[in-house]
Amino acid sequence: MAADDGALLGNWYVHRFPISRRKALVFMSETTFLSFILLQGKRAVTLDTLPTMLLAGLEQLLVMRGIPQEAVDRAFLHYQEGRFSKTDSRSALGTLNDIVFRYQWMIDHAGGLDACDLTDIIMRINETPHSRLGCDSWDAVQAKLLRLC
Repeated sequence: MAADDGALLGNWYVHRFPISRRKALVFMSETTFLSFILLQGKRAVTLDTLPTMLLAGLEQLLVMRGIPQEAVDRAFLHYQEGRFSKTDSRSALGTLNDIVFRYQWMIDHAGGLDACDLTDIIMRINETPHSRLGCDSWDAVQAKLLRLC
């Protein structure tokens, strides 16, 4: 999902994958690799519901990480409209696939969806430094978001 050029968290990638006999969606920021997963419910996910799912999941993640609502609201100003397209960025797809693998492994290692602490897994994955970002992790993202206050 593409955002306008001033979006701090950039464009977002979304990918559906299986986990513990369920379908999950991983959302990943192109510029920060910030990510979270949402489990698919009984209703079909459509192009109309994806933006709402992205913003609701992202807001929940940011608030749980202690980002003030004012900064969340300012970050969301750049996501008033969205566009969908496929990517040809092999680098971004490689990072997304790596993040999906880590979610699957951590959930399975913790005993599956019924036994794991999914919030803790999401937080730990976002604390992982990324070499493509100069080894930045959540701390760098948080500092950028806090400057929006």
